[in-house]
Amino acid sequence: MKIDSSNTSQIAALQEAAQQRAAQADAQATSTTGGTTSTTGGSNSTVSLSALSTDLRTSGSSDIDTAKVASIKAALNDGSYKVDSGKIADGMLSSTRELMQTNTPPAGG
Repeated sequence: MKIDSSNTSQIAALQEAAQQRAAQADAQATSTTGGTTSTTGGSNSTVSLSALSTDLRTSGSSDIDTAKVASIKAALNDGSYKVDSGKIADGMLSSTRELMQTNTPPAGG
C-alpha cells in the first residue's frame, strides 16, 4: 500500500470519527449507569462503574473472616503454624473421587 497525502487525510478522518464515537459512547454510558467515572492522567480513556459494581465491591469483604486470616498470618510469621498433611490428603482424595464419578461415562453405552 502506498502512503500519500490522500491516505493520511483518510486516516485522520477515520481517527476523528472513532474519537467522536468513543466520546458519545462514554457520555451515554455515564448517563445510563449513574455510577462513578474516572479518567486517567492525560489520556482519553474513561471507565464507568455502575452502582451494582460498587455494591459488590463493598459487600464482598464480608465473605472473609479477617480474624482467622490475621491469626494464620501471625502463626506463619512466628513459625507456629502446623500443616495437617492427613487432612490435605483426605481432601485431595475426596475431590478426585467426586471428579471421577461426574466425568465417568456410563458403562456399556
